[in-house]
Amino acid sequence: MTIRFATQDEIADWNRFILTNPDGGNVFQAKEFSEVKKANHWTPRFIVVNNLYISVLERKIPLIGSFWYVPKGPGITTVKELKTLILELKKFAKDHGVFVVKLEPELVKTEVITNNLKGLGLSLSKGVQAANTVILDISPSIDDIVANFSPKTRYNIRAAKKAGVTTAVVPITNETCDLFYDMFAETIRGRSHLRSREYLKMYWQLHYNAGTGVFLFAKINGDIVSTDFITILGNKATRKDAASVRERVVRGASALLEVNAIEYLKDRGVIEYDLFGTPPSDQIKNQAHPYYGFGTFKAGFNSHITDYIGSCDLIIKPRAYRFWKKIGERIIHKLYYYQHHDLYY
Repeated sequence: MTIRFATQDEIADWNRFILTNPDGGNVFQAKEFSEVKKANHWTPRFIVVNNLYISVLERKIPLIGSFWYVPKGPGITTVKELKTLILELKKFAKDHGVFVVKLEPELVKTEVITNNLKGLGLSLSKGVQAANTVILDISPSIDDIVANFSPKTRYNIRAAKKAGVTTAVVPITNETCDLFYDMFAETIRGRSHLRSREYLKMYWQLHYNAGTGVFLFAKINGDIVSTDFITILGNKATRKDAASVRERVVRGASALLEVNAIEYLKDRGVIEYDLFGTPPSDQIKNQAHPYYGFGTFKAGFNSHITDYIGSCDLIIKPRAYRFWKKIGERIIHKLYYYQHHDLYY
């Protein structure tokens, strides 16, 4: 097995290469995500392990070493594939002054897989990206897809149509970003941290300009009532951000928007649609969970909740890692928030 940094030619065409990974590519491993993070104090690294392409985000931690984060990667689909690259990755990281590599492989969480990961020397840690989600197979006809929605969701879709809700794909401009952000801020208030307007505007527009992101708006009587930001990579799409009005709720507008999003994605060859972010499967009916409302809405399209393992740490330098977990991580996160008023990750 060989491991190396990618060439400039490979980096220039990175998205095409990650589509060849066993997982078929992940938008968080794409070039656009690395560019957003580069503008927010991360250093992107692009690594090739045989025919596996891995995007890494690096930060230098004073007195400890380098921290590597692999968002929603590496692009493997089995523990066996992960095991194959662990030894090489560990040695390569150590040679470059790294004390820990935070991995986020999309492996479904089971007791067997969790034990296997521990057997590989990986330490399960707090996740960064969503570890629980609803995934839709949108390869069937749109009628067959809708027929599998819950009765309540289908009723809400009919109600939205009857009320005159319309939907459309809109350009991601400064104006539409501001409209989306204002509604988004109201939607997630108190549920999770809100990224800055500048951060999300960069995120949305960079993906739009690269052809990997799209806005869809739902309106009634000319007023925007629901919005989606969807990323597209290969034959997979992710509903990364969404918002809806809080004060004048229009029944079924968000559900109808998903139907039209699915039609739009199908026209572009997408077969897998990740609604991105729910409570864990064993908490989906817990009304006290901060994501209860989001989870209930998404479960209306598919009642099966996919639970991934989340994050796991590949420890390179045990002493430095112990210091990081005990003291360093907490201090660095607080300092970063104080300086930039944003999350470390």
